[in-house]
Amino acid sequence: MISPCLLCSAECCKNLYITVTAFDVLRISESTGRAVGGFAEIYPLKLINFDNETVLECWDGKYPAEYILCIKSHPCFFLEGGRCTIHDFSPCVCRSFPKGVDGRFKTRLCPIPAGFLFRVLGTNMPRAYAEELDCYKETVAEWNRGKGKVKDCMEFLLKKTKARIKS
Repeated sequence: MISPCLLCSAECCKNLYITVTAFDVLRISESTGRAVGGFAEIYPLKLINFDNETVLECWDGKYPAEYILCIKSHPCFFLEGGRCTIHDFSPCVCRSFPKGVDGRFKTRLCPIPAGFLFRVLGTNMPRAYAEELDCYKETVAEWNRGKGKVKDCMEFLLKKTKARIKS
């Protein structure tokens, strides 16, 4: 079956911040051999349209600051020559795009043929990714209850996610 992404100019990868889960980060690190710190970061939240359940609260002062786990670079670190170099194990958000967190299609960045195919064929998100997203949201909620500092956040997320993978 043809992938709608093959008909695209990768505008989403060039123009959007790629948010990820700790599951995505571990999968990418394992598959590419890259250190997590080389491609992922806890980034200050500057988005309008995001999933509130993935927002990380970090208490480095009197009040919490909001962060999101994302791919470091913009455009995406893994975009080369207009193509995704990690397509086979790409993050949950990439697999579900162009569906937003509300489940509605957001194909404004997609060329007409690709947008049409996404609507007909659906997205490429495996069921396991949806389950991972739910687990990640639980981990984020646990982090937010603990009122931790930003410098400790990545380690916490990865440690909890590795424990979930082993169980």
